[in-house]
Amino acid sequence: MVNQEAARPGSERFDELFQAGRSAFAMGNLQQAHDFWKEAARLSPFNEQVWLALLDVIDSDEDRRVCLQNILQINPLNVQARRMLNQIVARKESAEQLHADKKTVVKKDKSRRRGVFARAFFLGIVIGLSGIVFGIVLSILIYAR
Repeated sequence: MVNQEAARPGSERFDELFQAGRSAFAMGNLQQAHDFWKEAARLSPFNEQVWLALLDVIDSDEDRRVCLQNILQINPLNVQARRMLNQIVARKESAEQLHADKKTVVKKDKSRRRGVFARAFFLGIVIGLSGIVFGIVLSILIYAR
């Protein structure tokens, strides 16, 4: 486990990890930077800077949402974090609405196909029966003489 000294924001271990993350980021090694900053965030979860740094190396909206929520919990006045979080939430809601709309379209399409099939089936039966009736009437007319 981590001792109390290592967990304080100004601790040597935290500073080493944070700086190592910066160096890795500067060299373009995003995964390594992510690993360093993630460990630094574990040591000091109430450090806004480490969460801001993690935002630079995280790709998924869900992970970014968690980072932004942590930042806002630490600093509710961070306007940029609030704006970014609102954008992520809006994108998610938009995607969910698009998915719901797509489901509705698929349901309507299935319903329409069923209706077309039912009408075609009924029309086939009517045409078949009319063919039978026509055949009977024609045979009566031919053989009645």
